[in-house]
Order: sequence, then C-alpha cells, then structure tokens
Amino acid sequence: MLEFQWNALRTGDRVVVHDDADPRFGLHDATVSMVRTRFPGASEIGVRCDDRPSVMTRPWRHAVHLVPLEGDPDCWRCSASATNVSPTAVSVAPAGS
Repeated sequence: MLEFQWNALRTGDRVVVHDDADPRFGLHDATVSMVRTRFPGASEIGVRCDDRPSVMTRPWRHAVHLVPLEGDPDCWRCSASATNVSPTAVSVAPAGS
C-alpha cells in the first residue's frame, strides 16, 4: 500500500492483511480499528482480523491491501500466496501475468 493510501485509512475501513506468521503469507479480511496520525511520515494503524476479532495487530504498510483487492503486481507476498486468497479478494495474479 502506498503511503498516501495508508495515511488515508480511517477507523472502520475494510482491508485485507497478509499474515506474516503464516509461511504462505495468507490474506485475512480485517477492519481498521485504530489510527494514530504521525506527521511527517506514515500513520500508525491497528487492525482486527475477522477470524481473530479479540486481537488487534499493527501490520506493516506493505502487508495491507485496500478492498476490493484487484491484485498488486509489486506485492511479493501476493506472488508467494497466489493460491491462498481471501473470499473478499477479487483476484490476485502473480507478478508478470
């Protein structure tokens, strides 16, 4: 996610997040639950995944995608996990396709 998109996120926005603890870098549907604005620089964002609503995580900016997901050719996590797609995701194509 680009920095201007990251800084535009607001509480309640829907996103999909790569799980860095998963070796397949699976995508999880999530809701932005915390935004702490930082200037200059990127905001601090907290999300709650739909499958773990009691846990708030603070993912890296590059591990988050906007919904609907149309595939990000520059996302190495999407390239690594092209077969493990969230139901919300429209399509995730490997880079170069």
